[in-house]
Amino acid sequence: MINLIPETYTAPASARRRYVWRSLAMVAALLAVFVLFFALTAARPDLAGLNLAMVVICAIFMAAATYEFVVLMRSLDELQQRVHVTSLAIGFGGAVMIMMLWAFASALLAIPLADPVFTFVLAILGYYIALFFTGRRFS
Repeated sequence: MINLIPETYTAPASARRRYVWRSLAMVAALLAVFVLFFALTAARPDLAGLNLAMVVICAIFMAAATYEFVVLMRSLDELQQRVHVTSLAIGFGGAVMIMMLWAFASALLAIPLADPVFTFVLAILGYYIALFFTGRRFS
């Protein structure tokens, strides 16, 4: 069976339930805020105050999601913490390296510069890929 939230598979049941429900609630709330934001700005996209409020809400969401992830990681035993920290280091380091190489290539070649937000997307993808392989190595 495929685990849809692989960072939780070794966590205690209570920590896993807490992480899953709080994360789903935060994502649902953020999606609702985005729908409301786009509904309000559809006619007038020049509302600077609303745009600033959305940035603040996204920052609060990221802080809350990071807090929940840290709480989950602290509930793991030492070996599983090592697996996750190693996976984070590989995934995030790989993402930074890929984006840096892309920036060098765009400076030297005629290719467009990548959007910096892709670093985060690549880091998360790299974390999950590294978590799969690192978890297999230690189990």
